[in-house]
Amino acid sequence: IPDGWRCVGPPLKERPGAPVLVVGGAAQSIGLYAAGLAVALGSTRVDYLDWQRERLDIAAAFGANPVAIPKSGRSQWLKRHAPVACGDFPITVDASADPDGLRYALRSLAPGGVCTSVGYYFQKGTPIPLMQMYANDSTLRTGVSHARAALPEVLALIASGRFDPARVTTLVADWDDAPLAFLERTTKVVVQRAPLAGGTA
Repeated sequence: IPDGWRCVGPPLKERPGAPVLVVGGAAQSIGLYAAGLAVALGSTRVDYLDWQRERLDIAAAFGANPVAIPKSGRSQWLKRHAPVACGDFPITVDASADPDGLRYALRSLAPGGVCTSVGYYFQKGTPIPLMQMYANDSTLRTGVSHARAALPEVLALIASGRFDPARVTTLVADWDDAPLAFLERTTKVVVQRAPLAGGTA
């Protein structure tokens, strides 16, 4: 959840109400947390791109605008629909772990915008549209999140009732069933166990 927060929380503090684009896919729960948090933090428009119906429905449940893209031919769709000069979003999130998804998120930035990438790329060399980024004064943030620093604001938002992270959870499993649960092809698995003797869960 803090990984989704760092994508939209600080940027929306600097740009209250700004539209947000999330390119979903590989970092499944992080992209959805980012979309839900952006809505909770008052973004006037949150577009969530994905090909998987379950995730699109979760984004819609948060109040985001789900944009279905094809699973097959995804790269061509992203290349064809990416803005040529600049986009409408001061804040974008790449949760696709796909070079074409990253480029789409970067090309969708409005001038002076910031894109946070929560995916990582194993291939040697990941091309990014540097000329467009230069002309638009774009910022790309990437790297591991610092969850502890974000927790107080995240927990306060959850406690306020404005954001319910449980909407992203698609499977709750018992502790003893964890090995099988994590093999399920689903968006977010949460494992729980009974309280230990003399303590809490």
